Amino acid sequence: MTRRAGLRNFWASARVRALLTLGIVFGLGTVGTLAAWSDSATATSGTFSIGSLDLRVDDVDELTFPSLALTGMLPGESVAARLTVQNKGTIPLTYTMTATPAGAAALAAHLQVAVYPSGTASQATTNGMRTGTCSGTLLAQATLVPGGPTPLVSTPRPLAGSNGTEPLCLVVRLLTSAPVSVQNQTVSSVRFAFTATAAGQT
Repeated sequence: MTRRAGLRNFWASARVRALLTLGIVFGLGTVGTLAAWSDSATATSGTFSIGSLDLRVDDVDELTFPSLALTGMLPGESVAARLTVQNKGTIPLTYTMTATPAGAAALAAHLQVAVYPSGTASQATTNGMRTGTCSGTLLAQATLVPGGPTPLVSTPRPLAGSNGTEPLCLVVRLLTSAPVSVQNQTVSSVRFAFTATAAGQT
């Protein structure tokens, strides 16, 4: 082999080695720039808010109820009047009801209260006797307990939220068993208290 041919072979083999080396470098560079695939997802909740509980009677918190009154009563006489229990809040509720008399305890013990849901009140006088009545089915009836609340509606009654309503007709009667000793006595008022509880709570 001549000197020229030997140099030619040397440079050729050197060029091959250089290209191989570059190939390795380029290959490593390509591997180093690859990124792992990734992805993500999110979940966003809805709104959280607080509802309201607002029990009223005939659109007020404290109702003056003069239509349920009768003076100069005789045993057996009665008076009837109607009111509406309302849920002005947004939360469904249940309510109970009690009655507390104010005034002569002896007379209060002879006054009976009856409750009729959705009933209509009417008043009549027959042979000088005044009689108040309610249409519908009797829900509750109790004689007043002097000096304390008398349970009337003990089983909670439901009212839907956002203006759920229930009309109630009430009858107050002086029992025919009322003794002569209660003459000229007065029960100045009967306070009907309605207690609301959020539906599902106890």
